[in-house]
This record gives sequence, structure tokens and C-alpha cells, in this order.
Amino acid sequence: MKKEIIRTDKAPKPGGSYSQAVKLGDMVYVAGTCPFDLVTGEVLFPGDIVRQTHVVLEYMEQILQAAGTSLEHVVKVTSFIDELNDFSAYNEAYAEYFTVEPPARSTVEIVKFPPGMRVEIECIAYIPS
Repeated sequence: MKKEIIRTDKAPKPGGSYSQAVKLGDMVYVAGTCPFDLVTGEVLFPGDIVRQTHVVLEYMEQILQAAGTSLEHVVKVTSFIDELNDFSAYNEAYAEYFTVEPPARSTVEIVKFPPGMRVEIECIAYIPS
């Protein structure tokens, strides 16, 4: 099996030595995706965890589409949020994208993000045959 690097200009470019996603066989591993403006790289909707969650999941959908799959085929999500006290607001926004058979998920509180950033999400998905 050969790995394939997935890239799209419809989601933020990596800010370091990593790929937006890696495809291996029928699996896709999406790196942590952040609510950054595609042109300026600035944090979108500073301080607004709901709007940032929507942006991140829309970017994630674009990355998954570039790999030949979609949010419907996500099996595992790891979410990083800056304040667990805001989990309920984050969870409501997140749940809009996974209405049927949601994936397994872990949510971790992060002490320090770039100023204004509230959420980062990574996932694992499969490509349906």
C-alpha cells in the first residue's frame, strides 16, 4: 500500500511540516484543522466557538472530498477546544454535521491556542467502495 498526500486550496494550508491529510488504502487521516482565513491566515470569528466549529467542519469536508470521501464516512474525531465550559455550544454546532450515526469522538481542553482561536478538529474517515 502506498500513502497519498491530500491537498486542497479550499482549506488552510499546513503551518508546519505536515499534510492536510494522508490517504492510505481506503482510510483518510485528516490533520488538525483550524478556523484560519484561507488568504490572510488570520483566525476567523475570534472568540466564537460556534462559528469556528462550523468553519472547521466545512474545511474538513473540503479536505475529505479531495480524498474521495465525506463527513458521512468519518469514524473517529478528536476535538481540541480552549474551554470545556463551552462544550455544550461546541457540541450543538458539531452535531449539525453528524446527525445520523455520529463517529467516535474525544474532546480535549487545550490551554493555549493562537489568540481568538477556540477549536481545532482532526478526524479519520474511510472511502466507501
